[in-house]
Amino acid sequence: MLLTWFFLILALIVIVLLLAAKPPAGAGNRPEEKTDLGASTRPVILIVIDSLMDAPLRETIQAGKAPALKYLRDNGHYYPRVISSFPTMSACIDTTLLTGMPPSRHHIFGLTYFHKQEGRVVNFGTGLKETFTIGLKNVLKDGLLNLNQHFINKEVKTIHEELAVPTASVNAIIMRGPHEQTLTVPWIATLLGLLPRTIAAKAPAFFSFGAMARLFRTSRPASGFFRYGFNDRYSSAELASLIQNGQLPLFTIAYFPSNDDAVHKKGPQEIKGIAKADVELQKVLSAFGSWEEAIRKATFIVIGDSGQTAMLPNKQEAYIDLTKLLHPFQIMPTKRKKPSARDQLVLCVNERMAYIYLIDETLTVEQVIHVLKEETRLDVIAWREQDWVYVVSGSTEGKLQFKPGGGYTDTYGQAWEISGDLSILDIRIQENQILEFGIFPDVLFRLCNVMDTGERVIVVTAAPGYELIGDSSPTHKGACHGSLHHLDSIVPMIVCGTDSSPDHFRIIDLKKWIIDMLSQKQ
Repeated sequence: MLLTWFFLILALIVIVLLLAAKPPAGAGNRPEEKTDLGASTRPVILIVIDSLMDAPLRETIQAGKAPALKYLRDNGHYYPRVISSFPTMSACIDTTLLTGMPPSRHHIFGLTYFHKQEGRVVNFGTGLKETFTIGLKNVLKDGLLNLNQHFINKEVKTIHEELAVPTASVNAIIMRGPHEQTLTVPWIATLLGLLPRTIAAKAPAFFSFGAMARLFRTSRPASGFFRYGFNDRYSSAELASLIQNGQLPLFTIAYFPSNDDAVHKKGPQEIKGIAKADVELQKVLSAFGSWEEAIRKATFIVIGDSGQTAMLPNKQEAYIDLTKLLHPFQIMPTKRKKPSARDQLVLCVNERMAYIYLIDETLTVEQVIHVLKEETRLDVIAWREQDWVYVVSGSTEGKLQFKPGGGYTDTYGQAWEISGDLSILDIRIQENQILEFGIFPDVLFRLCNVMDTGERVIVVTAAPGYELIGDSSPTHKGACHGSLHHLDSIVPMIVCGTDSSPDHFRIIDLKKWIIDMLSQKQ
């Protein structure tokens, strides 16, 4: 999804006082040595196009509005069904992509969740209203400082930390690396006491984060809302400059965020964002001298991060207000951040999924589940007791339970013990005790690996067409994401420059695949 936690906040700062301010010039966050593209190992360029989906991508190519994507597809391989992380929210997805680990290991459980060690709600910017409710300073600090430098588990490594060579990160939310870098904060944010003027960050050798950490002075942020560089045009300018200056490292991740906003507003059928991303991709390919030379010298991976599900036209029907549904219980107000003695529940809503934390020790899970099951628009209601994960639904009767290990194996080689009504998660048992997933891809692994977010937590997701909201949650008119459903979870991937492929077509498997590629002579 769009880099919500930062894009909207910087847009606000621009509106308030920065229209006349110049972005910091910066000295350039890059080493001065050249990269030898004649070496036997081909550089890998990973481009993430936010909310890129198969059907609109195909339509854009067929309409002749995505020549660069078509060129890479026609000269490489197209994989239309890659499974994202869960929750299908940017901070969690990107951490899984860069670490190759699930949330239970990397500890980023969404755009908002309850941080057990700090005993408070973490929010990286789910929307303007919620940002102001929580406090702009808190959201900025968590997004710009805590997310990468403190909250990601120190016991896991990002691809930037894993590789023993310089790497690059351009506008990516998750950028933790082995090198000391500096973010230069807009002066007004410092003047208002929101952030210090500079923030030390551990990042890759080649590091770009909008105009706050620029690689090249020639990369000019756009005017207006996006003058600070969090847009496709700025991402392509930084990446093209790396190529033209002979400094493209062996691994680069570049984020193209703008498509997400178009899809949120217009729905999954919207193709203008893809067409605009393609214009910027054309500049990247041309930076090599020709498109033919580009695919000869580098391996390109272009992928989406999550899908989006169309919202129902009837907005009163489309939004599931959890505060109203759970009115029998005392819910902590969003503005408080830390629960008081009288609070029973804490809600952390991530668009089409939510965490419900039981704070009151006298309150039982069964009491809350009983209320949740009255809402027929909830398709998954899950909680854990000891080693078992239990699942019910508001739309059907029955109960399912599962845990890792056991005599059943899924299509990814993962073993499970499972019993109960498998139809709740649309699972079928094939020959040789093989589990086959339906509308919820890789659901056992993805669901099991978010249960560590709390000691007593209930995970809920909304059926297609619906969005969950709390007391200050954002709402989306066209489409949104977050859930386990395949509409939110399946993204396409174009690979050009290698015939290799990951062990499984899941975002969690990309890190190992990329490292394997770079460790082999090509």
